[in-house]
Amino acid sequence: MAHVQRIETLSRHLTTATGLDMVSVADDLADSTVQVGQFNPRELYEYTVRDNLELRDRILDFLKGDIFKPNHYLSLLEFRQLTLERLQKFVAQQYFITKDYIDDPLKFQACLATIGFADYSLCIKAGVHFTLCGGTIAKLGTEKHHTKLLPLLDDLTLPGCFGMTELGHGSNVMGIQTQATYDKASDCFVINTPDDTASKFWIGGAGQHGKVCTVFAQLTVDGKWQGPHVFVVRIRDNNSQLTPGVKILDNGPKMGLNGVDNGQIWFDHVKVPRDALLDKYASVSAEGVYSSSIKSVAQRFGVTVGGLTTGRLLIAQGAVDACKVGTAIAIRYSCNRPQFGEKMIMEYITQQRRLLPGLATTYAMQVSMMRLRELAAKGDPQDGKAIHVLSSGLKAAATWSRVDILQQCRECCGGQGFLAANKIGPMKTDMDVDVTFEGDNTVMMQQVSKSLLDTAMKRPKKPQAVSIAPGQVAAPGAITELLQYREDSLTAQLGGAMARAMKGAGPSGRAMTAANEAFEADLDLVVALGWAHIESHAYRTLLAEAQAAPSSLKPALQLLASLYGLTRLERSIAHYLAAGVLQGGHAAAVRLQINKLCSQLSADAGKLALLMCEGFGVPDHLLQAPIAFNWQQIGTTWKHV
Repeated sequence: MAHVQRIETLSRHLTTATGLDMVSVADDLADSTVQVGQFNPRELYEYTVRDNLELRDRILDFLKGDIFKPNHYLSLLEFRQLTLERLQKFVAQQYFITKDYIDDPLKFQACLATIGFADYSLCIKAGVHFTLCGGTIAKLGTEKHHTKLLPLLDDLTLPGCFGMTELGHGSNVMGIQTQATYDKASDCFVINTPDDTASKFWIGGAGQHGKVCTVFAQLTVDGKWQGPHVFVVRIRDNNSQLTPGVKILDNGPKMGLNGVDNGQIWFDHVKVPRDALLDKYASVSAEGVYSSSIKSVAQRFGVTVGGLTTGRLLIAQGAVDACKVGTAIAIRYSCNRPQFGEKMIMEYITQQRRLLPGLATTYAMQVSMMRLRELAAKGDPQDGKAIHVLSSGLKAAATWSRVDILQQCRECCGGQGFLAANKIGPMKTDMDVDVTFEGDNTVMMQQVSKSLLDTAMKRPKKPQAVSIAPGQVAAPGAITELLQYREDSLTAQLGGAMARAMKGAGPSGRAMTAANEAFEADLDLVVALGWAHIESHAYRTLLAEAQAAPSSLKPALQLLASLYGLTRLERSIAHYLAAGVLQGGHAAAVRLQINKLCSQLSADAGKLALLMCEGFGVPDHLLQAPIAFNWQQIGTTWKHV
């Protein structure tokens, strides 16, 4: 018994040194668990998805077809061909048309998001064609473009590409080098790639199948630069041969997403007719006179790239949907796989801690995306700034969260998570690109913070003082207050540094330069501020949806909101401790409450967690992973050779 006494003595010493008594903390903690009874998973699905439910059901049922079943034995070219055939089969169903990008954006996005459950290469190939190429023509073109081009996009007669990114310019779109010069003598624009760094790079569909490309280029008319504009350029003819002056190099195999044929494009003084310019906001007359309703190059550029918002919404939703699939597979497996005797691995707190916060995060991201889609679909110009900030931030948060969640799912399934047939691994590699395309995530979070700091510089304010007892830290009001404090304190810290830099710059006119230098010096905190804003927004959104939910769903959503909010506090606990807002007792209380919520979700053989996974609405034929059903029969799914 001597060793027991030594442990007890050591425990007393540690308690005295830290001022923490874990038993006391547990006794004082106000329990934020809620009694969750039976609920209908379908009702949860409909409440958190909300739009185009019947259409989504039809597409999910359509995806039962054999052509959509995974085949991990294909070569690169075979997989590309299969992806094209899948897209052709999907398009033939005529669930939507390209013009829905403008006329019915919720329907448009529902169709493209739903096919992602079958295969991400299919989703991206469709997204490049319909959203990026077709959506750009629909948004920036005029009736002549819509009449001539959109029907050919609708039935895949004219497979499309989106030519924005260059070898030397990714995030810096304003700095692209591809040239477009108006030639009055021929009444044409001349599209030219001045050097290799100006070549269009990573262009989806360009490698093999694309025939038309919406090309971003710097427009010069009568010797005057007018900034980036978009031109419709044929890159292959009807026989799939390269058009004169166009050179394309296949990017080749990638770490994932190999059903998409990415390519590199050069233009050697390619002449396109004057009507090739998408001219909703700017036009050039036959006499070579440039005119635009938007006089500022910067403002025109903002309108030109504004169409990327829909792409970001779809990328973010794709990440959320991947988390639905991954967590459903991993939680099902964990609730049925024994380890060390008859104890299921979901009964271990370590397994619960690794999977269940991801479940809550997935729901937080889902309702945030649902609300953002609704806001964007209203089309109110006054919401433009909020939509830009939220689409940038949620795209980054959803895709970065997907990286973490799928990695935890893969590890929690052990070796089975490494097997391609169990889906999690291929999803990880296929989707890894989402953290850098449609906007690099670090840059996206900087855009969120820049908007917050612009406002703070005009109307500076100090963060409100926070005083919360350890026993109350898990209350919804406390979580809301603490998440807002983190955002406000980071805003004040960064805004103060920028203000001091401007003041120190003197009357030399360097004030804004000094402010930008201060901003760049603290980019780590800038990204942290972006996270703080989006996490606070996501928590408040999930909590609001829980409070407004039908009585049958309210307890389940409240539980998810509590788990999401508390894990956000735990992730950033160092910030609160350093600021003196929280103490060790608060940190201990947060940990204990998270563990309680995880235990509640996993109790009774994971009944509640499994119901919430079913509430994602992913049918069994799209979960596909053998371990999500009967892990003991995994060998029967292998291809015998």
